[in-house]
Amino acid sequence: MKLTSEEVNEIALESRLVLNEQELAGAVRYINNFLDMLDRFKELDLKDVEPFSFAEAIECPLRDDTVVAFKNTEAILRESEHVDGPYFKVPKIMEE
Repeated sequence: MKLTSEEVNEIALESRLVLNEQELAGAVRYINNFLDMLDRFKELDLKDVEPFSFAEAIECPLRDDTVVAFKNTEAILRESEHVDGPYFKVPKIMEE
């Protein structure tokens, strides 16, 4: 499976990337080389290979998630330039 420059450019735009002609040509080459490498796996004879199995689940050594309120939210909001009242402003990234 090969991707065209137009397809790679569409993917880049969906990822919010703008590529010049040289970058686009390099990306097309890189992606198509990767897809060619993946196609080589189809040539492998795996009929006698046992399916992969996961290790036994172990108890997570991490701490428990607990909700902790910020102690000084007013100072945090005061220090930020991206504030609207008691909230942080988050830039819109999706079109309606």
